Amino acid sequence: MTEVYEPIGAEGFEFCHPERQDDFETFNVQVDGTRRRATWQSIPVHLVHEDRGKKLAASDSPWLGSHALILRRSPIEKLGALLQEYGEILPLICEEAELFTFNATRILDALDEQASSVIRFSSGRIMHVSRYVFRPEVIGDTDIFKIPNLRVSPTYVSERVVQAWASGGFRGLVFNKVWSG
Repeated sequence: MTEVYEPIGAEGFEFCHPERQDDFETFNVQVDGTRRRATWQSIPVHLVHEDRGKKLAASDSPWLGSHALILRRSPIEKLGALLQEYGEILPLICEEAELFTFNATRILDALDEQASSVIRFSSGRIMHVSRYVFRPEVIGDTDIFKIPNLRVSPTYVSERVVQAWASGGFRGLVFNKVWSG
């Protein structure tokens, strides 16, 4: 059975935000599955330690979004081979921590648009997927991927990645199962 998960920032853990507001869009455009190592220009970021007066716990993956996972050195050291098989680890500029973004470079046309529940823009492009149906023959044994159907695709992961994260004792992410088939 194939299971697909979307990583989500766990409640109560720190965030990572770009120093410049425009760089939220830079993450959308640059961390899109295209290999960037040769041309990558590190984005300046900072950690957000408080939200609405509540102190946030340190995270091994300070939350920016599921499209551009932010990682500290410890999960990279433990999961590095798995991550590098399916993408690239790109450095960020941060004064208080050594941070990287993971750019999943495996793009699979695995979404069964007809069987999924999608909301579309007037142009016909998918705006949001409310119920996923993937084609398991396309996913195969791929552990990390993005899909081309969305302008900003989440990073999707397998049960193997979820288990590796948990066995590493890492904090700051939860994994929402979006499909099982």
